[in-house]
Amino acid sequence: MKTNIKLLILIIICFLIIIISPFIGANNINYANIFTKGSVDNFIFFSSRLQRLLADILTGGILALSGLVFQSIFKNPIATPYTLGVASGASLGAALFVISGSYSSMFSFFGSTFFAMAGGIFSILLVYGISSIKGRLHTNTLLLAGVAINFFSSALIMFIQYFANPEKSYKITRYMIGSTANITLENIILMLIVAFIFFIVVYSFHKELDILAIGAPVAHSRGVNITFTITILYFTVSLAIAVVTAAAGPIGFVGMMIPHIIRILISSLNKILIPATFLAGGAFLSICDSAARVITAPAELPVAIITSLLGAPFFIYLIVKGNKI
Repeated sequence: MKTNIKLLILIIICFLIIIISPFIGANNINYANIFTKGSVDNFIFFSSRLQRLLADILTGGILALSGLVFQSIFKNPIATPYTLGVASGASLGAALFVISGSYSSMFSFFGSTFFAMAGGIFSILLVYGISSIKGRLHTNTLLLAGVAINFFSSALIMFIQYFANPEKSYKITRYMIGSTANITLENIILMLIVAFIFFIVVYSFHKELDILAIGAPVAHSRGVNITFTITILYFTVSLAIAVVTAAAGPIGFVGMMIPHIIRILISSLNKILIPATFLAGGAFLSICDSAARVITAPAELPVAIITSLLGAPFFIYLIVKGNKI
């Protein structure tokens, strides 16, 4: 089957998923009243489910595309958006916000979001600074520095939780699980702006990513400035992940699974792979979030639980198929 036809089928499937998702939930809605202003059905559909759908699309798209970029840069099939410690840094910032006692709501936009973004950005700068100490940027040192910061931030979070009171410890735990349920309209607006810039920057490097996949010697011979390309993509991806993690918390495996699936089913050319991965990531997280709303209804599961349940077997599949870790 031709790539264009595969891409068209993917687009149709993703849009069908996106259209159906807002109609799935624990509460039954009288759809005849969804356009009646002031009705409960109108509020649930537009202010809850539709807003949450937008959050799923943006979060899933950014996570999936971030995973694609990191897999290409590090030539590592199990690289994820959280490989370089951005998520743990953002989570540490949110944890510090919780224990500061200056919050009125755990998910207030100018509170936890600001602290989480600050933590994520600090991790980005710290990892890059460590990797550039010897004056030259290497992907291996970038990866190792990210892993080290990830473990260190996680240890600090556990230290904070150990000494926090039960209420604050619970808030930190809920944030660490990862969910799009509490993303505010302000978060969505910010994520929309970031997603647009993020997509444009990544897509503008689609040729460089194709050449980097062949190898550094070939990239050098083709005139690709490897250090410049990696630096721009690293900061762009990491900042986008900081924004997403600040709003939703860490949501695992989306960035690892979706790029592989789209690469196998559609194409390995980044010109096609980049938009297809973003779209599929948004649709995938929408499915997972819809499932999270109904599996334990009337209670809801955090969407990160669903993605982890699906992602862990996929991770094992990659290990068995590649026979490496």
